[in-house]
Amino acid sequence: MERLREKLDLPRGHYYLHVAVLAGLPVSLISDLASELERSPAQIAQWITASPGSAVMSIQAGEVFCRLIEILDALLELYDGDLGGALHWLTAPNVVLSNERPVEGVWGATERKVHLSPA
Repeated sequence: MERLREKLDLPRGHYYLHVAVLAGLPVSLISDLASELERSPAQIAQWITASPGSAVMSIQAGEVFCRLIEILDALLELYDGDLGGALHWLTAPNVVLSNERPVEGVWGATERKVHLSPA
C-alpha cells in the first residue's frame, strides 16, 4: 500500500520536509489530500487551519498538514488500508480525549500553548 506521503509527493526525510515547510508547502496539496480522503478541500483546510486565497501554506499550517499526513499514514497501516476506519477514528469523539475528536488535537495542543504562554 502506497503511503499518503508518497502519493502527495512530499519530500523524503525529515530535513527535506522541514525545509519544504519553511519555504511554504503549496496549497494545492490540500485539494490533493481531499481527493485521496474523499473529503472537501474546505474540510481539510479547516483541519489544518489554512488560510484560503494563498498560494502556499503558512509554516504553522504546513507543520499541521505534515503531522496530519503522518497520523493518517499510521492509521491506514493500523486499519490495513481501510480509509473509512481511519477517518472514523480521526473524526469521532474519543472518551480518552474528553470526547474531543482526535483531528481537533492535531493542532489543538499548539494553539493551547500559544494562548497559554505568558506575554
